[in-house]
Amino acid sequence: MWPTLLAVTQHKLSQILPQDVEDVAIEAFEELVPKVHKVKVVEELKPLAASIAHNRAVSVLRAHFAAKRGAGQTQSFESLKGTTEDSSETAVAESPLDGLDQAELSGLISHLLTYFHPEQRAILNDFFFDGLRHDQIASKHGLAIGTVGVYLKRGLEAVRRAVARQPKLLKELEAFLR
Repeated sequence: MWPTLLAVTQHKLSQILPQDVEDVAIEAFEELVPKVHKVKVVEELKPLAASIAHNRAVSVLRAHFAAKRGAGQTQSFESLKGTTEDSSETAVAESPLDGLDQAELSGLISHLLTYFHPEQRAILNDFFFDGLRHDQIASKHGLAIGTVGVYLKRGLEAVRRAVARQPKLLKELEAFLR
């Protein structure tokens, strides 16, 4: 189990908190031990260990970022507004997508979907445009529910990469909508 616990925590923490990888893996192992007797099949142990390690690592990251932002200390908006000279308007960057309404965004995404494989396009379309749930999409396409989630995740990542790599693609899509 140790290689699994270490690999999962290292994957989650190595970029931001590499010094905490082993500590979090040990904590995950300690959390796993009382749950071993509840496992009916040995094959379930590895995914359980990975899940516990993942959740522990995410908790550590959340605590780290919360501490970085002030550890829950709050101020009222009124006091913040009084100390700045109405900089709230300039703090938010204008996005090219800010001015688009729902129909325009739908058209933009539809055009972007033409760059995907037909199976992936169908699943993204079912989820975002038809509003189908994961189980409905899975039964419609004869897939496992987990596969649907993976297709959706990969599709969104591909959209992000495409727009990040090719800012002209965003301009092209905006021009398409006009």
